[in-house]
Amino acid sequence: MNNYKIIDEKYINEVGSNAIVYEHIKTKAQVLCLINDDENKAFGIGFRTVPEDSTGVAHIVEHCTLSGSRKYRTREPFMDLIQSSMQTFLNAMTYPDKTLYPISSRNKKDFYNLMDVYLDAVFYPRMYEKKEIFMQEGWHYELENLESDLLLNGVVYNEMKGVYSDPQNIVSDVITFNLHKDSSYGVDSGGNPKNIPDLTYENFLAFHKKYYHPSNSYIYLYGDLNMEEALKYIDENYLRDFEYEDIDSKIILNEAFKEQKTVYDTYSASNDEMGKNKDYLAYSWCIGNSKNKKDLFLRDFLSELLIDAEAAPIKKALLKAGLGEDIYAETSSSETLDLSIIVKNTSKDRLEEFKNIVENTLKDLIKNGINRDLLEATLNKFEFAFREGGGTQRSIIYYIRALNSWLYDESPFNGLTFNDVIDELKENINSDFFEKYIEEKLLNNPYSLISIVTPELDKNLKEEKELKEKLENIKNNMSKEELENIMKEHKELIDFQMTEDSKEDKATIPSLELSDISKNITHIPREEIEEEPYKVLINEQFTNNLSYVTLAFDANHFSEKEIFNLSLLTDLYGKVNTKNYSYEDLNNEIYKTMGGFVVNNLTYSDSKDYKKFYPYVNVTMKMLDDKIKDSLILMDEILNHSDFSDKNRIKEILLSEKSQMESAILQNGHGIVSEIVKSYYSAQGDYNGKTSGLPIYFYIADLLEDFDNKWEDFKNSLEDISKKIFVQNRLILNYTGDKKTYTANKENFKNLVKTFNSNNFEEIPYTFVENNKNEAYKTSANVQYVSKGYNLNALGEEYNGALAVLGNILSISYLHYNIRAKGGAYGAGIRFSRTGDILTYSYRDPHLANTVKVYDEIPEFVENLDISESELKDFIIGSMNSFDPLLSPVLKGEVNLSRYISNITEESIEKIKKEAIDTSLEKLKSYSSILKNAMDKNYICAIGGEEKIKKDASLFKEVINLKR
Repeated sequence: MNNYKIIDEKYINEVGSNAIVYEHIKTKAQVLCLINDDENKAFGIGFRTVPEDSTGVAHIVEHCTLSGSRKYRTREPFMDLIQSSMQTFLNAMTYPDKTLYPISSRNKKDFYNLMDVYLDAVFYPRMYEKKEIFMQEGWHYELENLESDLLLNGVVYNEMKGVYSDPQNIVSDVITFNLHKDSSYGVDSGGNPKNIPDLTYENFLAFHKKYYHPSNSYIYLYGDLNMEEALKYIDENYLRDFEYEDIDSKIILNEAFKEQKTVYDTYSASNDEMGKNKDYLAYSWCIGNSKNKKDLFLRDFLSELLIDAEAAPIKKALLKAGLGEDIYAETSSSETLDLSIIVKNTSKDRLEEFKNIVENTLKDLIKNGINRDLLEATLNKFEFAFREGGGTQRSIIYYIRALNSWLYDESPFNGLTFNDVIDELKENINSDFFEKYIEEKLLNNPYSLISIVTPELDKNLKEEKELKEKLENIKNNMSKEELENIMKEHKELIDFQMTEDSKEDKATIPSLELSDISKNITHIPREEIEEEPYKVLINEQFTNNLSYVTLAFDANHFSEKEIFNLSLLTDLYGKVNTKNYSYEDLNNEIYKTMGGFVVNNLTYSDSKDYKKFYPYVNVTMKMLDDKIKDSLILMDEILNHSDFSDKNRIKEILLSEKSQMESAILQNGHGIVSEIVKSYYSAQGDYNGKTSGLPIYFYIADLLEDFDNKWEDFKNSLEDISKKIFVQNRLILNYTGDKKTYTANKENFKNLVKTFNSNNFEEIPYTFVENNKNEAYKTSANVQYVSKGYNLNALGEEYNGALAVLGNILSISYLHYNIRAKGGAYGAGIRFSRTGDILTYSYRDPHLANTVKVYDEIPEFVENLDISESELKDFIIGSMNSFDPLLSPVLKGEVNLSRYISNITEESIEKIKKEAIDTSLEKLKSYSSILKNAMDKNYICAIGGEEKIKKDASLFKEVINLKR
């Protein structure tokens, strides 16, 4: 440890770790170690990266850094590691002012392999010797011949085209770039598609050379590591080879506004997406700086208190005025602490009304005081969330939290400790502290911005036309020699992409051996108890004096006509009035009493019959051990005494639900299209569409279009369904925590169950007819999401663990290469489920028909698969986490419930895992014919831009306008 000096050290209760901050003596690299007994070891290295323009240089460098290095010579070591590692986290992220490279693994050998690949990548990337890496990941021109059109392509370029197709992202950018004009935050670190082609290869390399140096680094180690050994390794293999440099990575901030500003902008909408009340209005403030620990906490606290909570006064006031379909808060992830109130689907004509409501609500709160129950509930909610930790990926989340202060030259401990702030706020709860804070930071703060963002008809198409004209102009002004050079560079890129890594290069990638892999899976203890007329599952886990309870109610007694309304009803619990509480008071009581609860619809597959599934309504709650009795009394109030007669309130909730589903379409388009394909051939998929897919979205839209006329029937249906959801003999009570705590509260649980319906209901069979609908959904986006698939069991093939290995090979090698690296999509993959589903997907994809062609050629690729024993071994190892994933204690309880309902035993999982470990090349190739049969079924779905879908319309039976 002679090469490091200790800067600070303390035990941090909030993260259960002894925390030590070191400085590397030679380079002044900073290191944070969180020492604890977590077997999931984590490493991260980050750099303060401050872009000067919107060319996306920070983002493109992040992509390219992991595409080969000094020691690791393959084209994409990142993908090789996903293929062959036991990693529990492996990624990289670009923020407005930092770039992070975190990894984690439970296997020590694997951990050191991953850490070394990442360190070599960031300090010695291969992109200095291979321009093709920049061209593939960033942007490049494409020109097939002198007569063809000049085109633009690139992974980041297409990713950001997808981002810029999302209206909510555009609103976010308008706020940030105008609050911080002429500052480091006034440009897009991710890249604006219009500006990305302005980035030269030379400027790209200069950015890396400037910022990716140990003197500008923030290194992180976490878990049950020998920290001295890890620090010595980092020093001896990397840090000691550098000299200290005084790197100018200063973040430039603009001056605070002296008076409020107003800005206007637009987002693209198709003709079907135009209409009344399609505008966004936003009221934003910059309230301070992340260096102030209290301001950092209170910015997020105010977003919940004033805007996001069901009882939030600003949200209530705006909804009461019918100002928009959805109201939400947005906060920044940078040195500046920005807070925004955003109203979605409103009218710009109501701008003054919007401003007045926000300001008058704040004035009223300052004058008459904030509801103390709401304050207490919000504080409890934050305290509970921090006490839970960061969930499954807490090791990575702690790194990001530490950087909230560390990156800005404050102690990383400030981003990890919160008890002192919460204690101070609790002490002030009955004072006027909060009112004065709101008065200073919001009402009387001139550093504020009003944003109006409205739809512009076919803006994306206009920009595409402008781009085409610009490219034509560029081409026309190029000499023949310059055009031939573009053709030459494009050919060299294709050659680079098509040239397989040599055996020597492949050998540079570190890997585990099969002997490093346990043939068993992690045992999750479960005790089953019969408590007539219901069942109890106890999952004993250490949960830090927290209890997690799921009340799982079998829902197979609802008719198909009721399923849509069942889905909508579950979202109303806890958000409407009850017998003894208004919905506002109920929200406060929930978070004063517990950590929160959710009611949702789930389906579980049957492990022995792929055609069978089990629909459930699950009530999931979490609470402190000493609050169980009070929490269960409150659950009785919510589940048995909710009032579904408030028409206006229920309409507000449905409008918000519709808005959130619209937002999810562009953010999770790949998941949506693959689930739609599943709905064509699977009863479970068809059912899921009615509870969480596009069918329920269209149902909500139709309901809201004629809500007044449909209200009485809808209300009566909700009331009828509510009387038969929570049925005693249909209940499985799943408890995760300390068994002694359950035993001590056994009678409290029994008392709750006694309040539920004691009738017997007959099962109503779910009828389903397979239907190859082949739908395409048009949006104003200029990227696509494409899926094709079928069920292998339906073709006579039983699931085998080798399919997990094949999925790894196809996703990492074939689909990644053809759809992402070569095609320019942001992502692509394939999923094989244990019930036989085979579902492909692409994400932010510039292509459509070509992607389907790639899917159709999967069988040929499998038939001709030729990989070495060593490569096969790596693919096998890379599939292991699918059998034994990293799970938090609460997730272990949820997994046990799923296994119980689906009839999955740990022995059956170990059998499949053994099949994967024993996979042979012959076994993999044997799937070629069955995959061909699946692709020949031709079950396809896509979401995408109107022009692209129009061009490839022959693939589909029906083209549907998506936005309503």
